Amino acid sequence: MSTNVKTILVTGANRGLGAAIASVFHAAGWHVIGTARDSGTLSRDTIDTPYALDLSEAASLGALTTVINKSGISIGLFINNAGFNPKDKKGDPDYFQSTFAIEHFSATNVSESMLINALMPTELVSKLLPNLTDDAVVLNVSSWLGSIGEKDMGGHYGYAGSKALLNMMTRALALEWQGSPRAAVALNPGWMRTDMGGDNAKRTPEDTARDILALYQSGDLGRANGRFINADGSEHAW
Repeated sequence: MSTNVKTILVTGANRGLGAAIASVFHAAGWHVIGTARDSGTLSRDTIDTPYALDLSEAASLGALTTVINKSGISIGLFINNAGFNPKDKKGDPDYFQSTFAIEHFSATNVSESMLINALMPTELVSKLLPNLTDDAVVLNVSSWLGSIGEKDMGGHYGYAGSKALLNMMTRALALEWQGSPRAAVALNPGWMRTDMGGDNAKRTPEDTARDILALYQSGDLGRANGRFINADGSEHAW
């Protein structure tokens, strides 16, 4: 691989926004490292280096970071996109309600969202620090549901709470990097036509992926350290 080729790492790259990011950046000439719980679901057409990663398993995270550390590859853009929606536990109809409504609240189940959506992505950054370029950008894919300032409905403790925590992790990291060329940014990707967003959304994952590439190329993404932004670069309320 040429030393002039930039490398992006995107988690959850087998579908939705993650797959779109992999495709758009690959087409732009980037070396794409992609992860999914099952690496066999990753497209070899757009992902140059596929890895398995299950963010609910510390051993999986450890195995991935050990391999990448040993590779010595330099990562310029690190996108924490993989996540967990409590609605996906279809085999347990009571699970979602235990993360959504106070009368069914389960701290154990809500903490699973916190672990997968905020804490393990932050540990992933920590373990891959040796592989980040001096001007690397860590982009954490958050959600409008993680905004405390704009929360206007009750409940949703698991998913919304985990994205609010991810926002705090982003802000904390950004302040550690303040004064350096590195940046940590939280992104509200917008309402997209994905498994989560449904078919009525106006935007596609490819729209958002192209926006991210444009923000990076313009330098606006690197200048957004410590901010919570929308895909067009505008500010989103914390």
